[in-house]
Amino acid sequence: MKADNTIEQHPSWLTNSQILRCLTPEDRAKHKAMSEVIYEALPSKDLLIPMTEEEYDDTYTDENEDVVYGIFEQDRLIATSSLLHDVRAYAVNPELEEILKHPCIEIGESMVLPEYRGHGLMLRLNNLIKDEAKRQGVHYMLATAHPDNIASNTSLKHLGYKVIKEFTRAGKRRNLLVLDLTKE
Repeated sequence: MKADNTIEQHPSWLTNSQILRCLTPEDRAKHKAMSEVIYEALPSKDLLIPMTEEEYDDTYTDENEDVVYGIFEQDRLIATSSLLHDVRAYAVNPELEEILKHPCIEIGESMVLPEYRGHGLMLRLNNLIKDEAKRQGVHYMLATAHPDNIASNTSLKHLGYKVIKEFTRAGKRRNLLVLDLTKE
């Protein structure tokens, strides 16, 4: 995993008991546990496609270039967002043929524990992803979100993402969203 050394651990938008940092391979279990809590609390399981064990294994290695931001309160992981380099799953979308010829990342695993929602944490983390993507020379950021997931769609649209279409991913309805960083 890659670390973003430009972030400060205590930005003004966090409470005094919260810290921000890049996750490391040692945080894999906390990330997975947080994801499971969020998934179980969902009113509809279609709203989230959890990472598979293989995806966790791929992300949480020292060799991987993915960046995962996390917000901790005490030692508890309360929010995450990830810059993921493996965008091969998007190749099934002919609308992205030209885009995928350029440096692309996926923003994913953007989650906040239910009791911490409503404070803009997802948008703040996703802005960090956007900044890191620009530093890495990424041209396009890709994302998917369930059409009924208002928080995720709103956060992505605030970043500048545009909905390309609705499609099915892993058997679940999703909006396909793209952010063109070359126009920023």
